[in-house]
Amino acid sequence: EEIKKAKKPLLICGGGVRYSGAEKEMGEFCEKFNIPIGETQAGKGLVSWEHPLNLGGIGVTGGKAANVIAKDADLVIAVGSRLTDFTTASKWLFPNAQTLSINVCDFDAVKSDSVAIVADAKEALSAITAELQDYKSQYKDEIAVAKAEYKKIVDDLYSAQSPDGLVQTTAFGIINEFMGENDVAVGSSGSLPGDLQRLFRPKNPRTYHVEYGFSNMGYEVNAALGAKLAWPKSDVYSFCGDGGYIMAHSELFTAVQEKAKIVVCLFDNSGWGCIENLQNNQGTDTFGTVFAERNSSTNQLDGPRLQVDFAKNAESYGAKGYTVRTGDELKAALEDAKKQTVPVLIDIKVVPKTMSEGFESWWRVGVAEVSKSHRVAECYKDMQANIAKTRDY
Repeated sequence: EEIKKAKKPLLICGGGVRYSGAEKEMGEFCEKFNIPIGETQAGKGLVSWEHPLNLGGIGVTGGKAANVIAKDADLVIAVGSRLTDFTTASKWLFPNAQTLSINVCDFDAVKSDSVAIVADAKEALSAITAELQDYKSQYKDEIAVAKAEYKKIVDDLYSAQSPDGLVQTTAFGIINEFMGENDVAVGSSGSLPGDLQRLFRPKNPRTYHVEYGFSNMGYEVNAALGAKLAWPKSDVYSFCGDGGYIMAHSELFTAVQEKAKIVVCLFDNSGWGCIENLQNNQGTDTFGTVFAERNSSTNQLDGPRLQVDFAKNAESYGAKGYTVRTGDELKAALEDAKKQTVPVLIDIKVVPKTMSEGFESWWRVGVAEVSKSHRVAECYKDMQANIAKTRDY
């Protein structure tokens, strides 16, 4: 009944679709009733990037297409999604939509005042499809227009240039386009999960593995080893920041020990870039997020940038290391890495702050109510203005 009333429904494809094995049922459901799809991190890749109804990532780390369509949706059908802060953009993204939630966990099914269906995704989608019959959404060309616009945005980010060096999104695109159909992408923390959810184009439903429940720094290398052990015939590419690598990379030693060839694509932007942006966006000056030496004059961490040779670090374990500063060098390293039989680390020196940015979304992050800083005061006002736009459930 809720779907029948809806003119512009939107389906959120969550991890439950993957765990249920409900890709086929979800695809048939959306195609039959002309319902567009927004992907969470756990649900990404189950529908082809090229599918006309797939709008890509949704929420804080989502893309423009899904988030624009979400704002006009009158029904959100959340399938196997926990409706987290990132997916709902802190309860800001769906201003006018009723939520219908299919989930095996009743705690998640009732979130956002949902009409709750506590059931397996595959079983529920099959049953609803059989009951609904002649329903069609009232979308005209909105889905195609949003998808075409966003495809161009991604193409532009994949070819972005900077006089200062290699742009992160360009390096990211080179790796994505180089990867084979059954190669696995692994990611976890920093700005790269945003790039992955917004920009990555999976070529196979089972090749996208991004843990973003708690942005676990250091998960990237050990998860890549786990993926390789689980799917040994495929190459596994770990998308890892320099900060995440420093936090935990000891499984690189284990990968060498087990002769498990993984390819660690380390994006070196000389700092904790994601956290720095978050600080700056809340009105705070950069604080301990740039990899710089202690300055004897100021006693602050604002001295020369630390020059870290991550390739040499990997080689000390017995892995093969590359250092690249240009797109051509990255392509050559990827080609040579295919010939290797030991784990590989590619140290990619990218320009800081050249990651992808958010689209049509907001994330509620605490800002000090009282501060001597004018910038912090302005950010607090902005936070309050956005809180007023959020839904009360």
